[in-house]
Amino acid sequence: MGKIKHSQKNGKTHILTEREVAYVKILNYALMTSTFKDKCISGYFYYVCTSRFGYTEDQSLIFEIDLDSDKNELLVKEIPTELVEQALQK
Repeated sequence: MGKIKHSQKNGKTHILTEREVAYVKILNYALMTSTFKDKCISGYFYYVCTSRFGYTEDQSLIFEIDLDSDKNELLVKEIPTELVEQALQK
């Protein structure tokens, strides 16, 4: 699957719990050599976003996090539906 290019600059920043960040750090370390690393971590962030932050499962999201920071900030950006549909048609 190709990458979706979009220029949305703004998103919402959410604060993760210490436990959630610890879990992501474990996933990151355990999957260091896996080709499924990004998919596993994105799947976990989808779970957190739908269970805690009010996102729905039909939303396409992009996540950014700095695991070296102590802020526990997860930046979540929504990809517009039309861009997802265009990428799937290619």
